[in-house]
Amino acid sequence: MPNKLKNNNLKGLILCGGESKRAGTDKGLKTGNGTTWVKLVANKLENLGLDYFVSINSSQIEKYKNEITEKLFILDDLDILGPLRGILSAHQKYPKNNWLILACDMIDMDLQTIRSLINEFLYTEKHDFYVYKNEEFYQPFCGIYTADGLSKLLKKYSNKELDTFKLQNVFKNHDTLAIPINLNDPSFNNYNQP
Repeated sequence: MPNKLKNNNLKGLILCGGESKRAGTDKGLKTGNGTTWVKLVANKLENLGLDYFVSINSSQIEKYKNEITEKLFILDDLDILGPLRGILSAHQKYPKNNWLILACDMIDMDLQTIRSLINEFLYTEKHDFYVYKNEEFYQPFCGIYTADGLSKLLKKYSNKELDTFKLQNVFKNHDTLAIPINLNDPSFNNYNQP
């Protein structure tokens, strides 16, 4: 699969730039199984043969240099609230890439769930976004955000037409392939609390 991923400009992006207000500490630097969460998620992408980058804000550079090589950093540089800040910053830097987005706290995400998503992207008709959805919500991470879909969002942002930065609304208002999952799928466990 690695050659097919390269031919489709698919890269991984690990989101670490959030403020972690609910968690009380930088989630990417929390540890489990003897390693940091950002490395646990990076290992998943490496196991799939997927090149990746790490989205952080400028205040995190020194801390993350001990965990991830600096050439993999993409700094948040847009004035947007929420995860779109890191996602659109990555798109602005590499506008031809399609991005497989994982949050740094997606430590329970299994490789088969990621592979299934990649297969939807590679082998179905083209959409702007590919995400899982349970009975209630789209699950924005693990998701694939295409270069075309992100170009549309960046244009709306630049024209001040993006009325909300909530990903649930982005998916509802764009060409999104929603892949059904069970509400209690452990791959999507949330670790926002301390």
